[in-house]
Amino acid sequence: MRRRSPDHVEVGVTYWPAAVGPYMWHEFPADTVMRDLAAIAARRVPVVRVLLSWDAFMPTDRAPNPRRMRELETLLGAARDLDLSVVLTLFAQSVGDCVMLPTYAIERRSPRRGVRCVTDARVVDGGPRDIYTDPLMLEVQVRWLDAMLAAFAGHPAIAAWDLGYDPATTIRPRRIADMTAWVALLSERVHAAAEECRLTLGQGDVVGGRGVRLAAMAAHVDALGMVLQPQRLPLPGDPLDPGRAVFTVELAQALAGAQTPLTVEVDIASGDVVEAEAGDTAVQDHVTASPHGAFRAADQVLQRLIASGVAGLCAGAWCDWGERLADAAPADRRAWLSRRGLVDSTGVSKPITEAWDAVVAREHALGEPAPYPVSIDVESYYASLPDSLLDVHASWNAERGDAPAILD
Repeated sequence: MRRRSPDHVEVGVTYWPAAVGPYMWHEFPADTVMRDLAAIAARRVPVVRVLLSWDAFMPTDRAPNPRRMRELETLLGAARDLDLSVVLTLFAQSVGDCVMLPTYAIERRSPRRGVRCVTDARVVDGGPRDIYTDPLMLEVQVRWLDAMLAAFAGHPAIAAWDLGYDPATTIRPRRIADMTAWVALLSERVHAAAEECRLTLGQGDVVGGRGVRLAAMAAHVDALGMVLQPQRLPLPGDPLDPGRAVFTVELAQALAGAQTPLTVEVDIASGDVVEAEAGDTAVQDHVTASPHGAFRAADQVLQRLIASGVAGLCAGAWCDWGERLADAAPADRRAWLSRRGLVDSTGVSKPITEAWDAVVAREHALGEPAPYPVSIDVESYYASLPDSLLDVHASWNAERGDAPAILD
């Protein structure tokens, strides 16, 4: 088992196949996966994040699907042969406004505004059950995790186990203590198997109030992750201004505690977007940036994040999703999600790839974290949102930004 180096910045990529995207485990394209992993290795990206869909791996509350387990074994074997490290992500995974859950994890009569539940690649009525406190949900998660650890703990390709992917976007905890207890329960089992445990949060947990406290999570895991989507940050300025992204990460370091290793997934959507014609009912993409504009922004963001002392950087997607997924959730409402790749859906490199090539060209020594502010009253910050966020951002611009902030 490969551990995250305490001395160098970890570099990786989240993997979704072009043809099936987030539905990889519902329609596992073995040959494509093998080719893509070989292409990732050839690009010298050493770490691959793989999301294990709950509805595909644990369709009943009794045991993991044997076929999915065999397919995961195939993926891990290929990764081992290519000298790739894999971070496996389980449980709640927010992809846009969607979360993939089996039917028993969905309350059909309790929909949640702005959240869509997906089962077997179909959007279904209802909202997610409380995975943090519901006895059945806790029992199932422990059963699934124990089965995964029994089968794969110690596998030479596995770098870490991740307990979620921006879970609070679609399954928000009712109380701060609920999510803390959930992380403590599951991380204890991962650590008992002598494995590394992580949890990937969302930028909404930093710039919004969602019942998540980074320091409380950090107390139970070996590293925290954060999904950073610079083009969607609720901050003043140009969406691709690198300062907005760097500020958010340095604020996350302050909220988590400067000693917490923080890995950052950088999601930047890029590509040629055709403007919708008058009367077109298709959802317009207002996020995706021009290919070269995205490259320039990514190049600056990545270099500055390294200087800010992050423990790891992860590209949001290896490849763009194909046309087949354009009308499927979640891309039907958030087209930009399908354009986060380093390569396009045919495998051709996009300009943004050059920014990541520059990062993997050499190892980067781990720098000292640069939390901002150095001291923060966490509860006062969350209680005063969004004003507190804008105040801290203005202060950061005055001290660390490229231009003086304009203070009211």
